[in-house]
Amino acid sequence: MKMKRLLALALAGVMTFSMAACGGGSEDKKAEGEQKTVNGDVLDAEQHFNTYLFSEPSTLDSVKGNDNYGNGILLNIMEPLTRMDEEDGKNVRVGAGAESWESNEDGSVWTFKLRENQWSDGKPVTAEDYVYGITRTLDPEAGSPNAYLITCIKNGVAVNNGEKAVSELGIKALDEKTLEITLELPTPYFLSLTDTRAMFPQRKDIVEKYGETYGAEKDNIVGNGPFVLQTWTHNSEIVLAKNEKYWDAENVHLQNVNYKILNDENAIYNSFENKSLDTCNSGTPEWIDRFKSKEDVVYTKSVTPSVRFHFFNTKDELFANENIRKAFTLAINREEVAKSIYFDTMDPLYSWVPDGVSTGEIGIYREQVEEPLKAMYESENPKELLLKGMEELGLGSDPSKLKVKFTLGDTNQWIRNYGEYYQQVFKKELGVNIELDTNEWGTFQSKTNSGDYQMGYMVWGIDYNDPIAMLSLMKSTSKSIPTFWENAEYDALIDQASVEMDEQKRVELYQQAEKILFEKGCALCPVVNESSHSFTYEYVKNTSKLPFTTMGSKKLYISGR
Repeated sequence: MKMKRLLALALAGVMTFSMAACGGGSEDKKAEGEQKTVNGDVLDAEQHFNTYLFSEPSTLDSVKGNDNYGNGILLNIMEPLTRMDEEDGKNVRVGAGAESWESNEDGSVWTFKLRENQWSDGKPVTAEDYVYGITRTLDPEAGSPNAYLITCIKNGVAVNNGEKAVSELGIKALDEKTLEITLELPTPYFLSLTDTRAMFPQRKDIVEKYGETYGAEKDNIVGNGPFVLQTWTHNSEIVLAKNEKYWDAENVHLQNVNYKILNDENAIYNSFENKSLDTCNSGTPEWIDRFKSKEDVVYTKSVTPSVRFHFFNTKDELFANENIRKAFTLAINREEVAKSIYFDTMDPLYSWVPDGVSTGEIGIYREQVEEPLKAMYESENPKELLLKGMEELGLGSDPSKLKVKFTLGDTNQWIRNYGEYYQQVFKKELGVNIELDTNEWGTFQSKTNSGDYQMGYMVWGIDYNDPIAMLSLMKSTSKSIPTFWENAEYDALIDQASVEMDEQKRVELYQQAEKILFEKGCALCPVVNESSHSFTYEYVKNTSKLPFTTMGSKKLYISGR
């Protein structure tokens, strides 16, 4: 989080810097006595990529973690069933842990044939490892915040609710290399889930050996991806090394991926300028202009499917009131926020589904459906909504007597400035006094997950390319964003949309649900749609250009550092 751009960096550190391949397969050539080349580039003798995370992962247990910091690492050390690659400027799904897959006629049963692959300790990867990881995600005892993603699996909802045993899930290993997944009903976006952490494999023996500390330290986890966790110096650095046991190791060129954990804007930019970082993101105009002028740097700008938003605790006495939540949502001038805080490097957002998210053949969802908050701005007055809510709660008519705590997930100067900006906004527009509660990321997660907050601030990057990836976060069964808001009509619409194979009908269901989310809920307050301004030195080759790519650093290489 930050005032000069650091929040973008937070996610940039894992989303943008999980750089992947663009284009087709590469050809390596190394004749006797010749240097190795890829795509015509001569590889440097030293193959290392230096990047950063804005904060360290809360855990590398793919079942327990849901922050983007951890996801960036996991995409490098774990091998999902499939990955999203890039080819000719478009995303293409490619085999990863699975070499092939097929479904029955109606798409309700999927069969995956696994490759010959090994875990980093030399044990073979089996279908049971995927069964265990997926089953553990849905096991209510694990309390996974990612379970909502895969409740489309047969009996997934009932199992996650504790109504059926995990043995009744529609997933099984037919043999060591064949995985079968049966869905509750045909699900149009199912393959898009196969590279999310909700479906990563896990080794049962390792998870059970380390228990609650699984994924908390370097030695408490094994991987089966292109890299292994070599060192983890908490709050300082994470170093990945090439996994020589990986099935496609001959096409992994980097020997190391080095993540510095940095949350100071100047430290990040200065490190990039002196080349101790090979890449960075910026949202500060002067730094953008400065880096764009460098001849040896590649600049990429794109709208990213990530939302910066506030969220409310609907179990809190004050924010249990719908009119109070609407008042705090509509009191924000998003154009002014985009200008004053983000220097016009991000776009105002009046919806929960961000730009760039597709519904399929029809195209981008936001080009089809108007942002629902825009209509509310035309018909509602935030100060009147606040006074109405106070009256309903018996709190009188003097907003200055209200004390609202705004909980933030960092302690740096940017986030303090961000909070102070909203202190002024809510004082001016609503007459309310705001108390800032700044925390380290882990403490922030603990507080918000337990309901020990009133209003919070986060960033959410979409998990896969479909509007339901955002909309399903607000189902009553989802634990990802702890607003504790529930609406049966909303749940029913999302359930219906999740199995609707007709794309146009699915868009109509999404539209109805998103309207309810704000007109009957407003537990979320989207503020801006992120844009990425990324800079990478030219010697870093094969970087990704598309936001939904999940290749991690697998295909990166260094030529001409």
